[in-house]
Amino acid sequence: MGATQPEEYGYYFWWGDTVGYRRENNAWVAVDGSSSDFRFNYENTPTYGKDNATLQSEGYIDSTGGNLVAAHDAATAHLGAPWRMPTDAEFAALVSNCTTTWTTRNGVYGRLVTGKGAYADRSIFLPAAGYGVDSLLYSPGYGGDYWSSTRYSDSVDAWNLCFSSSTFDRYYQDDCYYGMSVRPVRGSAE
Repeated sequence: MGATQPEEYGYYFWWGDTVGYRRENNAWVAVDGSSSDFRFNYENTPTYGKDNATLQSEGYIDSTGGNLVAAHDAATAHLGAPWRMPTDAEFAALVSNCTTTWTTRNGVYGRLVTGKGAYADRSIFLPAAGYGVDSLLYSPGYGGDYWSSTRYSDSVDAWNLCFSSSTFDRYYQDDCYYGMSVRPVRGSAE
């Protein structure tokens, strides 16, 4: 989201956020102009520390898979349906059914993710965009963190895809206030 080229970092979102933030003069600026000095912390994140029942009653997640509803899905908010954030099941399939290579694209470090078998001709480059905490951007060029739309079990965690030069895997993050990238997918969740 917010990237026009595969190697661009794009916007950063807290889990359930649909505004998005970009780095400008070492500060987080809301892409809708609502804030010029945003901080990714628990005070600014209404999904932080809430269990599934609470998030469902507040209208953030659905009742079936614990996924964000369209009104709180960053991809749907910015691009419209059928665009949406990937689910954790889709991240699991990506980890299991693809090969990855740490590489650069136009001077930007990241992971080239390539399908296997019948999908060997399909790939996506995920830049190592890092993640935001408070007013800072951590690990750009060294690691990437991408939100899924899925909660982890019945907890206060949410799933994300996390990688570095030596790792590529799913992880559940209890700090839903972290600013992470989103790469949209199209169609119905599987």
